[in-house]
Amino acid sequence: MLGPLLPVLMSRWGLTDASAGLFFSAQYFAALAGALTLSSLLVWRGYKMVFVGGFGLMALGVSTLILGNHAMGLAATGVYGYGLGLILAATNLWVAEIAGAKRAAAISIVNVAWGLGAIACPALMAFAHEAQIVPLVLACVGALAGVAAVLLAAMNVEPKSHAAAEALAAQPLAGFHFRIAAAMAVYFFLYVGTESSIGGWTAALAKRMGSGSGTIWPLAPMFFWAGLLVGRIFVPLILRILKEEKLLVAGLIVGALGNIALLEVKTFGTASACGVMIGLGFSSVYPILVASLVRIFGERARRVGSAMFALGSLGGASMPWAVGVISTRAGALRFGLMLPLASLVVMIALMPVLRRQAFA
Repeated sequence: MLGPLLPVLMSRWGLTDASAGLFFSAQYFAALAGALTLSSLLVWRGYKMVFVGGFGLMALGVSTLILGNHAMGLAATGVYGYGLGLILAATNLWVAEIAGAKRAAAISIVNVAWGLGAIACPALMAFAHEAQIVPLVLACVGALAGVAAVLLAAMNVEPKSHAAAEALAAQPLAGFHFRIAAAMAVYFFLYVGTESSIGGWTAALAKRMGSGSGTIWPLAPMFFWAGLLVGRIFVPLILRILKEEKLLVAGLIVGALGNIALLEVKTFGTASACGVMIGLGFSSVYPILVASLVRIFGERARRVGSAMFALGSLGGASMPWAVGVISTRAGALRFGLMLPLASLVVMIALMPVLRRQAFA
């Protein structure tokens, strides 16, 4: 939502790229707090209340995002960001716990559902902007999040009893794999930051291309999320014939090539094609990382995963903001988008280390 909405917020409050980048920071630092507190909340109240509370906060933050001034908008972003941090981390862990050996495929399917929302959102924001009903549309999205909270409150979603989860969390992490955790921490940080930067800034890049973008520039992120969605539909099938580590490497390379092309394009059509390419490359990365986390640490992934998702949120908070700062100082957004490209290069270079640790 934030990517296609960002140019609207910049116009509404007269923001620079650096100031606008603070919205990403507000969202992802709040999501970082959500991920950091997830482990304690799961022990205290279990998955159900985490889900209900997360969607409730999303409802509040989204519905009030654009009703006040810049500072209030940042605060509302932080509110829904905290809820989002809880939902994303808890859902990934919950699916990985109940899916068994096919957890990577299951996580990919769940991410397909998220991808549908990500694809719909740019079109929804474009419609809202054109019809000048952005506050009303955000209120409706917030209301849907509230409905989700109510429905989840009536469901039994606990994979294990609350007592069993509390006993497990109290156990020390004997034989903790620090080298594996360190390698995966780097990937969570860099990947989430890279995905957030590409998804968050492509609408602004498309708007600045001028000719050919017209009033459809808010749709630019939709093509990135569409590539991500289509790729994740096929991830379960591809994993039947290709090992996880090989698919991960291939995805990072495809994403890097698409990012390189994005720095050179000059039309909306070519930028959209690059977005699709990057999305296809990224589609397998996150599900494989989460699946590897649970495979390595087992049920203790509830504790380790809290730190990993927090690092991912930290990457999502800092990298899009850094893209905005670089863009403002260099005078061109393309310079800022070199940062996610550099992150992809680092991830590819570190793949031999991760392969030895996580896929041995």
